[in-house]
Amino acid sequence: MIGGVRMDYFNYPLDTKILYRKKAKIRRELLEQTDLIKKKIAILGGSTTNEVVEQLYTFLLYHGIHAEFYQSEYGEYWQDAMFGSEKLDLFEPDIIYIHTSWRNITSFPLITDTVKEVDSLLENEFNRFEMMWHKLEEKFLCPIIQNNFDRPNYRLMGNRDIWDCRGRSNYISRLNQKFYEYAQSHDNFYINDLEYISQDYGLSEWNNSLYWHMYKCAMCMDAIPYVAQSVANIIKSIYGKNKKVLALDLDNTLWGG
Repeated sequence: MIGGVRMDYFNYPLDTKILYRKKAKIRRELLEQTDLIKKKIAILGGSTTNEVVEQLYTFLLYHGIHAEFYQSEYGEYWQDAMFGSEKLDLFEPDIIYIHTSWRNITSFPLITDTVKEVDSLLENEFNRFEMMWHKLEEKFLCPIIQNNFDRPNYRLMGNRDIWDCRGRSNYISRLNQKFYEYAQSHDNFYINDLEYISQDYGLSEWNNSLYWHMYKCAMCMDAIPYVAQSVANIIKSIYGKNKKVLALDLDNTLWGG
């Protein structure tokens, strides 16, 4: 129990129905903790982020972090980062989370493109994000969390989609790899592994088009708590909120040997 809240609410697999239905009650009880630390988190979204914020707030409370949030207007993540926002500047975030998905990739290869044309397209797409990260780093001097890219639940080229340079699956995989190389050389930059979360959840339901066309959500509603859980795990580790366990094996109680 933490602040009167059952810890299994936050264990995998998540009971998303309870997290939505009992959200207010869970929060009230978590707010009873006396050692909460306060942090400001800016979420720059390429899709609707309201429920991401709602769920992330709860998960961070569970980890002992009382968060205040800034949200960009719908789809304005690039504009806020590159051209500035008075509200964002005044907010002075402690952490910036860029919530983008495959739908925010500006250009995909055409079936008629050459290898050279695809390489140029890939470099331009990566440079767009890299410029944004540099701009945010220079202005706010705070950790940046960036989603890698999930995948659509369809393959226009079938099995060829993953190995042909013009396939979307191949293109997304290569773009993600460039994100990872950037993360390896920048200590204050973190990847939220949206690709893994979406595949573990199930691509078909994750990409349920109803939620995109009705609400402009990048994933189905029940998947959002899993995204929030993943981002919260990154943030809590940044602020030293990880928990350690020492397991002692007494007379082969835990394992043999």
